[in-house]
Amino acid sequence: MIDYHIHLERGPYSLEWLRQFWDQAQLLGVSEIGITEHAHEFKEFLPVYEHLWNLGCVPTSASWIRGHFQHSLDEDYLQLLDAGRNSRIPLKVDYFPQSEGETRRLLSEYHFDYLLGSVHFLEDWSFDWNPEVGWPGRDSDDVYLAYLALMEKMVQSNLFDVLAHLDVIKVFGRRASRSLEKEWGALLQHVSQAGLAIEVSTAGLRRPVGEIYPHPELLRQAARLNIPITIASDAHMPCEVGYRWQEAVVIAQVCGHRTYCSFTGRKRSTHDLPSF
Repeated sequence: MIDYHIHLERGPYSLEWLRQFWDQAQLLGVSEIGITEHAHEFKEFLPVYEHLWNLGCVPTSASWIRGHFQHSLDEDYLQLLDAGRNSRIPLKVDYFPQSEGETRRLLSEYHFDYLLGSVHFLEDWSFDWNPEVGWPGRDSDDVYLAYLALMEKMVQSNLFDVLAHLDVIKVFGRRASRSLEKEWGALLQHVSQAGLAIEVSTAGLRRPVGEIYPHPELLRQAARLNIPITIASDAHMPCEVGYRWQEAVVIAQVCGHRTYCSFTGRKRSTHDLPSF
């Protein structure tokens, strides 16, 4: 089994810290991990995010995001993963339409095993940072539609291999007041046409929404469209690696998935989901 969404950012970029994640993976029967650090940890990606300051990002979230970009992608991250040997070499990257060209240029300079694409910002608003910042006073339907529109652009960008936490917009339990089945269906059609995978992530089970990403109905639609899946915990601490991965597998199977995928050099391989 794999855990293809893990972050080291709450500790040092050291082999000892990395080893703690790998030890937890082995303890839970996970044989392959992917350390998908946020691109905003690395100074090389500062130009991708600078437009947030120019847009006048909410001061509290601006202070949070500007406190990153402290590490070197080459000297800190890639060298550590190469030395660790037990991890693929991936990266998690926020998608911004206005920075798409710079993102493409940066990613083309490296040889990754896979790239996770994610949407965490709607214009200058980090919608999953704090439920009290940005959400009060907003119309949930408008937020969901803006999120879906940006996800569509990300799919069309052809930058990534896997879409992270497809419906993370629900993280704080805020829901659209009307059915968006048509819009989600259109997005999944485009994901299928683009040949992308999506992750089945247990992170939502640890968040206020208390629900797996994506919702089982979206997983059912993905299965009907033969969209490949990965399994992910979105761990930020060693104890979260492999979090409830068996549950993710069972939900995926109930929704019609029979296989999961892994990546090497951005080429996808398919494996049977285990039976319990």
